[in-house]
Amino acid sequence: MRTRERLHLRVGLALALSGAAAHAAPPPPAPAEASGETPSPYPPVRVGAIAGMGFPRPFAMEAIAQLWTHVAVGLEYGIVPGITVDGVRVGTWSLAGDARWLPWRGPFFVGLRAGVQHVEVAATLPISGWGPVSETLGLDASFVNPRIGLLWVMRSGLVLGMEAGLQIPLSTSTTSTWSLAWVPSLQRQIDSLENSVLPTIDLFRIGFVL
Repeated sequence: MRTRERLHLRVGLALALSGAAAHAAPPPPAPAEASGETPSPYPPVRVGAIAGMGFPRPFAMEAIAQLWTHVAVGLEYGIVPGITVDGVRVGTWSLAGDARWLPWRGPFFVGLRAGVQHVEVAATLPISGWGPVSETLGLDASFVNPRIGLLWVMRSGLVLGMEAGLQIPLSTSTTSTWSLAWVPSLQRQIDSLENSVLPTIDLFRIGFVL
């Protein structure tokens, strides 16, 4: 009888210990914890808008989307309302697609912008044999703009940035109300401008993403 009682006691004690161990065991880790990865505090996609000032686009607005913290894509519209300097009226606009890669998921990025730009110039020119005539000149170009810069996208949604690069013309065309052959010096300036590689600088950009 004593042997049977001892056997029952041992079985009961073993069951009690196994139940306590089961209750004390921690829950299985989440997949991110099991792999050793730290969950990102940012959503995978954030969308918003930014605006900035620089050269050759004094004012630009961009709809932007940040993907998984290391890629940002956008659509930019740049504009210079018509301004007059020394009797010459100049206006310009541009439309471009934009991509940025942030290789270390910090603010530093490598980017590429590609699009079209239109410049319109209106002035009164002296033409030999005709006297002063009104001239309207239009310059259209497609371009690519590789660049580097800094883009801070904060957890609060505030976006700050700055960048610099080169605008490289791919194709150009000119329209004129008068033949530029009548003004050889202006023709040479236009030809030079159409084929020029321009530096691009954005002094600052500011915006917000959700």
